[in-house]
Amino acid sequence: MISKKSIYIFLSLLILVGCAKQVEENIPSNTTESTPIQTPTKAETFKSTPSNTPTDQNADEIESDDEVDLTKLWSYGLTSIRTGEPLIAEGDEHKLEDSLISYGYNLVVDKNGNILSPRAAPLHGGEQLILTEEYQNDHNVREYARIYTIMAPIRDAILYHYEEISREDWLKITEVLTLNNIKTKDAAEINGRSILSTEQVYDYIASGKAEGSPVMRYLEEAELELKCLAFQEFDFTNPEGNNHCIEHNIDIGSGIKLP
Repeated sequence: MISKKSIYIFLSLLILVGCAKQVEENIPSNTTESTPIQTPTKAETFKSTPSNTPTDQNADEIESDDEVDLTKLWSYGLTSIRTGEPLIAEGDEHKLEDSLISYGYNLVVDKNGNILSPRAAPLHGGEQLILTEEYQNDHNVREYARIYTIMAPIRDAILYHYEEISREDWLKITEVLTLNNIKTKDAAEINGRSILSTEQVYDYIASGKAEGSPVMRYLEEAELELKCLAFQEFDFTNPEGNNHCIEHNIDIGSGIKLP
C-alpha cells in the first residue's frame, strides 16, 4: 500500500516538471527557424520621411523653379532700336529682396560688384542692391538706391514675368509712377515708336505684336523722370545737349511722392 508521503512526493515532482517545461517554451529559440528581424525596405524608408523635408528629386525641382527659361518669354530676342541691345539676357533679372531695402543704408552695384554713382543712365540689367553699415550722407546716393527699389521690380515684372501678372498686378507694381504723374498719358496710336503710358504698355504686350523699343523707352524714361524728381544739383543734360526734365516740365529735385 502506497503511503500518503509517497503520493505527496510524486505530485510535487509532477508540478516541478510542468513548470520547467513552460519556462522553456517561453524562452526565444536561437535556432535558424526563429522569426527574422524586419528591416524597412527603401520604399518604406521614404514613406517615413517627414512631408516637409524634400527628397533629392524635389530639391532639384525647387532649385529649377528659380530659373527662368528666357526662350519662352515674350521679350526673348527683342532689341531696342535706340541702343540695339536685347531687352533681356541671362543673369540680368534683378530679383530684389525686400529684406535688403533700408533707406539710407543702400548702394547700387553692377554685375561685378562695383559701386554705381548716381547717374541719369537707366538700369541695364544685373545690377544689385547692397546694405551698408554706415548711413549714406549724400542725398543723391540715397535717392539713386530708392529709385532702384522702384524700377528693378517694374523691369523684372514686365520683361521676365509678364505672363504671370495680371493687369491689376501691373498697375499696383507701377503705383509710384502713377502717383508722380509719370507715364499716365496715353499715346494717340500704338506702334513701335509710340511713347506708351503704363496701361498701354501692358495691353501692347498682350496684343502679341509687341516690339522691344517702345517698352524699353517706357522703362528708361520712367526711371529718368523719377531721377528728375529725386536728384538735387544734378545736370540732366545729355551728350546731345537735351535735358529731358526741362523738356517735360518736371520740377527737378521736388521729391518723389510715395504711397
